[in-house]
Amino acid sequence: MRYESMLPHQIRAAIAGNWPLVLPLGVLEYHGEHMAVGMDTFAVTKMLELIEREMPLVILPAFHYGAASYAVERPEGNGSVHVDGGRLAPFAEALFAGLLRVGFRNIHAIIHHQTENFAAGMPTDLAFRFAARQAIVRFIEKESGEGWW
Repeated sequence: MRYESMLPHQIRAAIAGNWPLVLPLGVLEYHGEHMAVGMDTFAVTKMLELIEREMPLVILPAFHYGAASYAVERPEGNGSVHVDGGRLAPFAEALFAGLLRVGFRNIHAIIHHQTENFAAGMPTDLAFRFAARQAIVRFIEKESGEGWW
């Protein structure tokens, strides 16, 4: 189910059912003359559409504005749009905080971009991981007070 199309009663049902809420992440980046610059995000979005056929799932609007790479080609005339990871983290933290406040607890961000060594992380996924942790800690502290651990 697409979050932006949901009615309030559907949102409450998804929260009550602890449905996964998923943010498709990617970048706008040159992949060659044969491929769209949004390919990374399209791969995640399509995969989520397939999973949605198998289980209840809430899909947030895709976020395309990650930290692109100019390793393949210069951005001029080729379409790569780079947003520094340091700029992404405050946005991501605010987004996760807002979703927690709505009531979601089963929140995921899935990325398809430079994932050759995912455990080490790349700028976009590291920014979103850090932001998620920050949002969770701040949310719990606000709800449970200091010393919640």
